[in-house]
Amino acid sequence: MENLAKLYYDWEIQLLVLLSFAIQLFLFFTGGLRRCSIKLHVWLSIWMAYLGADMVAVYALGYLSRHEDAHPLAFFWAPFLLVHLGGQDTITAFAVEDNSLWLRHLLNLAVQVFLAAYVFWKSIGRHNVELLVSGTFVFIVGVIKYGERIWSLRCGQYGSLEESPGNQYQLPWLVEIFEELPVERESTDQRTYYCDTVCLGVCSMPTVFSIFVSRMAKLRFRKHPFKDRFVGIKQNLKVLEIGLGIMYDDLYTKALVLRTRGGVILRCMTQICSWIAFTVFFLGCDRGRYSRVDVAITYSLFVGGLFLEGCGLISLMASPWTLAWLKARKHEKLAWLSLSLLSSGLIGWWSEKRPLWSNAVGQYNFYGWIAVHSEQHKPIRSFSQQCMTMVIRMATLFGVEKEKVFWISKLLDREHIKVDRVLLKCLVDRVDCPGGTPGALPTIIFRCLRGDGIGPLAEGFILDAIGYHVLTEAHLRKYPRSDVDAADTNALVEHCQKLSRYMMYLMVASPSLLPVDESSVAMLEWCRGDEVGRDWVRHAESRADTLQLGKETLEEIKGRWMQLIIFAAIKARSETLAAQLARGGELLTFVWLQLGFYISKDEEPFNFNRPELTWGA
Repeated sequence: MENLAKLYYDWEIQLLVLLSFAIQLFLFFTGGLRRCSIKLHVWLSIWMAYLGADMVAVYALGYLSRHEDAHPLAFFWAPFLLVHLGGQDTITAFAVEDNSLWLRHLLNLAVQVFLAAYVFWKSIGRHNVELLVSGTFVFIVGVIKYGERIWSLRCGQYGSLEESPGNQYQLPWLVEIFEELPVERESTDQRTYYCDTVCLGVCSMPTVFSIFVSRMAKLRFRKHPFKDRFVGIKQNLKVLEIGLGIMYDDLYTKALVLRTRGGVILRCMTQICSWIAFTVFFLGCDRGRYSRVDVAITYSLFVGGLFLEGCGLISLMASPWTLAWLKARKHEKLAWLSLSLLSSGLIGWWSEKRPLWSNAVGQYNFYGWIAVHSEQHKPIRSFSQQCMTMVIRMATLFGVEKEKVFWISKLLDREHIKVDRVLLKCLVDRVDCPGGTPGALPTIIFRCLRGDGIGPLAEGFILDAIGYHVLTEAHLRKYPRSDVDAADTNALVEHCQKLSRYMMYLMVASPSLLPVDESSVAMLEWCRGDEVGRDWVRHAESRADTLQLGKETLEEIKGRWMQLIIFAAIKARSETLAAQLARGGELLTFVWLQLGFYISKDEEPFNFNRPELTWGA
């Protein structure tokens, strides 16, 4: 054990420096995966790397300040650790709340710069001038990198976005390129079509930004060249994806800073300083004076840093903003190169065919918990659901009430399924023309609240959603799933079930996205333990028994769920939806954004606090 401890002590700083660099490599190539993945292991690994990156770098700097004589060349690694603290272009914030901590990072910058400078200063006189000059340039790169990170965090803070006039999106060349796009936006050339779609998504950013910071009134009454041509276009879904993807980049990466003139100047400075530092070190390092391992580690840090800088430039080139800017400046060859990198999806993750979000919706069967007889009809689709069934059976054997293990169900019993693009398009189109004619949005929501048709009477959003979920689940069980000849009917059944269980998933997993005033646990206790609640469930089930089987009934059920989702999107807060962008995105966000486009082109002011849009009115 003593030999092992001594071996670790001798190699501790080398391992820490290499670990710090390995984490930076991991973060660069995986930081953007969160926008299009909801897998737990992806989220957990990025989260651990994001937290561990600063911890390892700070600890290594502290070690160097106390053991500067252990390894003669180790002083040279302090500026590299400062570069690592500056983070990577693909991830500056893991969650939207991290942007609010930019002042803490500013304080850390002062402390860590002082510590790195202290380590560097203690080594003056022990090494040749070339080595000190090289280290000084690396030190400059580290300060700039850390400054870029703090700048990005401050720009991504939601308060800063609300205070910003939005000039970063109001660019003259956007109008030029928008006017050159074909009105019909149809082309036999798939690459040209995709290029026009990307440019259209970039041109939509002034409207998207105004929607995210809730400036709809200002957007509606000012002259805007874009908003009237975004609704109803053929590639609407892809334009929405691109708009949400750009907002993700601006909130969670360095993209917003790198689009500014100051950001470009700083990035050019880091490139020049990095190459000067490497050249001076290569020419002036006395390799016979230092350990081979230490020299090899230093070269690895240089080469790896230059490699990440090169990948960062490629990622910047493979950006929708770069493509649109090159198109506006008539640089066709460079625009073709940018489009090739953009559509490849290797670095920028903007592939033409790959969705720019998780492309998945959550599902949860709340009816299985409030209906006693529903357990035998509940399908077991995954291993986690099988585990949940075993937990319920074990709890029943030991006399534990079913409600006591509901919190476990909220983790194990929910699932994610792939989005039906037809259903998503139906939802988006419903916003554009919700009642068959433009301007019918308030009327159709008012009818939903009044309970016209097959739905229960409105008593509040969460009661309406749960009651209609019970009605939908009870009615859909009457349809045989093996009927191959009724493909249209089966598709409607699936759509109704997906919408119903998606709303329940939001209620149990993300209640902050819904206009609810009760938790899912409280509603479960009310539906199962209160006589009024049990009567409510039985009433919804009896309403389901009176419905006739057929496409007409299914279409009405599907339409009512769309109305509920549209209303939920109206009441959703932009801050909460912005936070969901870092978790794979939500189907509700597409409806909300399309709703913003629809409202922005309305000639009359739209008041979200109209009496008919208030539950229980």
